[in-house]
This record gives sequence, C-alpha cells and structure tokens, in this order.
Amino acid sequence: MSGNRVLDAADRVLVGTDGGLIELDAAGAATPLTPATGEARYLPGTTDVVHQDGDGITVLSRGSGRGWSRGSAKAKSRPLLRADHAVQLLGVLPGRVVYRANPRHRLLWDVVIRNVFVGEEQAVYDRGGDVRAAAVSPNSRYIAIRLPRKLILVDTMPLTEDDHVRLIGPEPADGGHRHLSWLPDSVRLVATADGAVSRYDVERGSWEPLVSGLGPNAVGVIAPDGRRLAIVDGGRVAFHHAGTGDFLRAAEIDAHGSPVWTPDSATVAVATADGVATVVAQSAFVKAVAL
Repeated sequence: MSGNRVLDAADRVLVGTDGGLIELDAAGAATPLTPATGEARYLPGTTDVVHQDGDGITVLSRGSGRGWSRGSAKAKSRPLLRADHAVQLLGVLPGRVVYRANPRHRLLWDVVIRNVFVGEEQAVYDRGGDVRAAAVSPNSRYIAIRLPRKLILVDTMPLTEDDHVRLIGPEPADGGHRHLSWLPDSVRLVATADGAVSRYDVERGSWEPLVSGLGPNAVGVIAPDGRRLAIVDGGRVAFHHAGTGDFLRAAEIDAHGSPVWTPDSATVAVATADGVATVVAQSAFVKAVAL
C-alpha cells in the first residue's frame, strides 16, 4: 500500500509523501512544496498552504484567490507559530488555524484557534488530556474533541460554564468514533465507528446510524454542502445520500485512507496504491495520477 496521504483538495490536491509535501494540479503535474511530512491544509479562500513544520506551524503564501499557477513567483514561507512546547495542526477555518498545544505538561493538551493575519488566539479547550483529534463546526460554535476514552463537545458560547464542555459519550481506547466531520447546519456531526457511519445530533444528544455493514477500516466523510457522504471501504469509494444513508454510486479503485472533499462538494480525492485519484460525486468518474 502506498504511503501517500491526501491532506486537502481544492482545484489542486495536497499530498503528503515520505519525501515531503507536494501539490498536484488539474493536469496531474506535481510541484514539491516542502520536505515537511506533517499535516497540511489549504487556507480557505486562498492558495496559501498551512502545514506542520516540526514543532511549529508555517504558512506558504502565494497571494489571494486561485490565480496561482506553475511558473509563477516562488511561494513565501512564514512561520505562523513557534513555541517552546509541542504544537500540532488539527484543522483550518477561514482566516484561522486550529491546533493543539501542551504548554503545561506533555499529557495536558489545549485546543487553540489562532487568527492567521493578526496572531490573536483563543484557547477553546484547556481541561487537559491527550487530545487526539478535533473538528470545529462551520459556524465555530461547537468543537468535537476526541480523547483516548471519551468524545466530548465544547460549546464556545455556552449559557453557563457547566454547558461549556459536555460528554458525547465514553469511547474504547481502540476504535470508537473517528474521522469527525460536521454538516453545514453546525448541529449534526458525522463519524465512523465499528463498521458504521453515524450522525450525532447536538440538540438531541443521540447517535443515528446512516450506513452499516462496513469494514473495520472504513472512513466516511460528509460533503461541505451536506448533501452526500463519501465512504472509502475495501478500496472502493462509495457515495451515499447524507440524509438517509441510501447508496448512490461507487467507483471500484484501490483507495485507502480518508476521502477529502473539494470545497464545492463536487469531487473527492483519495490516496491509491500507486498515487492519487479524484472521483466525481455525480458520476463516479475517476481520474488517477501515479506518483
């Protein structure tokens, strides 16, 4: 199986390889970006790339908009965050990054949102524990955080302090709900666990199964517009109706890892045995690129 990972997708695809971060354009041409091998994301609405750089976070800036092309001026690299403790990139929002940090102790992680432009930041979770993953709702109201043995919900605008952190539920050390993604209404969360993709309703406080009977390594991710669900399972990329879980269509390719949606919800990018492939949600048309 390829060690490549698809990290993000827009009109280009960010791919993490053993040799560092590369970018694939629409024609499949690869541009090396950095030898760093950690997480990376496009900053929404720009061509900038935010990436993990050792114990820090760096921005590769190429100007605003989508006008950058091969052969243009070299990207400018600027440190976004440097600290005397470990920090790790968790995600991005328009103009902001989400990261975890352990300024107090190696097992006491905080979750912080930092403004990319002015440097202001807010610790949205500071109750410690080994934060494994975090997903921020589109309106930034809620943050789902995965800890080793529980899944919690952080409310950034609680009525009382008691409402700030709620327990979604206990989780096994191995397995449990993973690959968290929010619907655009910011009150429903999708996750994969125990061979099923389920939806959590914040207001009801309960899970509802959407697609079951999947393999142990299946990964399901909701589209940004909330209409479709993409599932990678056993090498196949399948699309389902997000509301009912009904099967729509599938592409039989040797895919692995998490499917990554483009911002327009039209296409997913996935890692394959020998490279990367994009799959059109409406038709399941596949375009493969060998690396």
